[in-house]
Amino acid sequence: MVRQIATFFLGKTLLGIDILLVKEVYRQMSITPIPGAPNLLKGLMNLRGRVVTIIDLNVCLKRQPIQDVSLCRLLILKTEEEIIRFKQHNLIEHVDIGEDIVGLLIDTMDDVIEVKDEDILSPPSNLGEMDHTLIRGIIKRNDQLVILLNIVGLLDMVMQAIDVSNSIN
Repeated sequence: MVRQIATFFLGKTLLGIDILLVKEVYRQMSITPIPGAPNLLKGLMNLRGRVVTIIDLNVCLKRQPIQDVSLCRLLILKTEEEIIRFKQHNLIEHVDIGEDIVGLLIDTMDDVIEVKDEDILSPPSNLGEMDHTLIRGIIKRNDQLVILLNIVGLLDMVMQAIDVSNSIN
């Protein structure tokens, strides 16, 4: 199957997720911090009357937290309700992303690329400190590599961090 992958940068690292999971890319952000929340949760924001949970993708990938969100973009993910028809037609595999609206802080958007399933390579074991459960695969693109994120693994990591934070507080 051919998939479309939305690619974006965090620093010089090129990452991607299935375009079917992306609702929109947003620029203007007024983020309200959450007292006592784990540092991977940057805060909450109001987007057209709906509350969006903002995740600092840098922290999830064991990088320095984003300091200035005004320089960032926000990649808003679709909710479970919005992707249900894609799942029914087997266009998205084993994704359960819940009903909460989630936004990922990124530096800049790149392109949408088409890739065949067989061209998604297994992630190498030597990715350093990066949590391997967050990586679905690697895509070769011209002279660059795209790290394909595992959104389910990412959201599981966020939920575990929240659970740990709640048990400490």
